[in-house]
Amino acid sequence: MMEKLSIIYEPKGAAREYAELALNLYRGCLHRCIYCYNNGRFGKKGDFFKSAKPRLGIVQKVVGDCRILKDKYGDNCPEIHLTFLGDAYQPAESTLGLTGMIIRQLIGFNLPFTILTKSSTIKRDIDLLTNYRKFSLGMSFTSVDQREVNDWESGTGYIQDRIEVLRRFKSHGIKTWVSLEPVMSVRSTIKVIDMIHPNVDLFKVGALNHMEPPESINRVEAHRAIMEVLEFRHCNYEFKKSFTDL
Repeated sequence: MMEKLSIIYEPKGAAREYAELALNLYRGCLHRCIYCYNNGRFGKKGDFFKSAKPRLGIVQKVVGDCRILKDKYGDNCPEIHLTFLGDAYQPAESTLGLTGMIIRQLIGFNLPFTILTKSSTIKRDIDLLTNYRKFSLGMSFTSVDQREVNDWESGTGYIQDRIEVLRRFKSHGIKTWVSLEPVMSVRSTIKVIDMIHPNVDLFKVGALNHMEPPESINRVEAHRAIMEVLEFRHCNYEFKKSFTDL
């Protein structure tokens, strides 16, 4: 019987569509995305956006969990997703370097992992990640219009920085994927695909479930319209159950 993991875990529900294993590094997030499903889960609305603090004893716990996973799976461990609870590259990451420390442990144990982020801070670790073939970069996009980004993701900075990070990692031979979740606007989602598709190995598309989008979306029509563009651009893609189980 495998020892119990202390901080790496098996996600459930919609998160399970992304990964079999996951790891959350910070509690809280300063990106302040209006569609964030964590806002209100840990106190009052808005509390989640007030700070981003490292989880207590996380480095030591990750090392222990890595040993357990290595013993169980050897070189065939399922991919570990960083993160579902906020972004691994919070503003504090520039000084703390916590995610960089965790990356080194995952690489040291030869475990596969992916990082989903909206932050250009990840470029700091590009040399560390370039030659590690069990890593993939995920970037999250809802729009490439800076005005919409400012409205929907006010703490994330310039969208062109995100686009440039994606291009740079792809040019270094790193596998890339993009989360088009949630679809806030079909028009905006299509613009994202048109702009960034040459630097994306896989698109993952999901609907907005827990609030009303800025504009009314018919999911059947949205699924068809987005899929047509992905097919036209010869993209690899996956639609989450929020679009397919209607």
